[in-house]
Amino acid sequence: MNTRKPKAQIPRFQPMLELLMFKRPNAFGIALAIFLILSVLGSPLYAATADDPLEKMNRITHGFNRTLDCFIVKPLAVNYQRFTPGIIRSGVHNFFSNLDDVQVTFNDLMQFKFSQATADFSRFALNSTVGVGGLINVAGPVFELPKHQQDFGKTLAGWGVKSGPYLVLPFFGPSTLRDGFAVGVDALVDPVPAVDHVKSRNGLIAGKTTDYRAAVLGFDDLVVGDDYLFIRGIYLQHREYQISGDAVNVAFEEF
Repeated sequence: MNTRKPKAQIPRFQPMLELLMFKRPNAFGIALAIFLILSVLGSPLYAATADDPLEKMNRITHGFNRTLDCFIVKPLAVNYQRFTPGIIRSGVHNFFSNLDDVQVTFNDLMQFKFSQATADFSRFALNSTVGVGGLINVAGPVFELPKHQQDFGKTLAGWGVKSGPYLVLPFFGPSTLRDGFAVGVDALVDPVPAVDHVKSRNGLIAGKTTDYRAAVLGFDDLVVGDDYLFIRGIYLQHREYQISGDAVNVAFEEF
């Protein structure tokens, strides 16, 4: 399968959910999800591949993550979505999205995208002040400053670092060797892990994970067949498109 290098992800604290695609489902997201699913089911990425030399270890970690998600994260997300008013959920999502702009700005600078860094920092400053600590997204609809997705994995890719083999991280989910290393760098500029008060920091991490998980609950029923292979194929196509910005070219085969 030829992939030339989509959005998921993930907040920059990657939650253990392994459908790392979109922060908030919408019409475009659903259409893209369906396209990627069809692509994966008909492509070599769905089958065993030499590009996954760590598959045995990855499957163990994958099972661990799925168990935690099944018994802890997903139930929390389901009840959060069921019992929390939409206006509050929207405010929580905006709050964490605003904090994410700190990391986004950092990676803009690392990629020498200075005009975008200025726009993203302005977005953070406006939402943090006029938007009441980020609870209200005023930068987008009022000041026409769009949300961007950046992480250090994309920065390394821009510097020419290859992705390396597919890697499933405990708690964080699907990744690659390059992006797994980048998670640690992103954590250094993420405001949430930097909170000194332990209970407050843990509460923020739990809230961020629950917000993300609730936003993608609708994708759970789309997983078919071997969920490890399915998620691997979705993730790798999504990540390639996210980095290169090109359309996905799929070589369909019988399987």
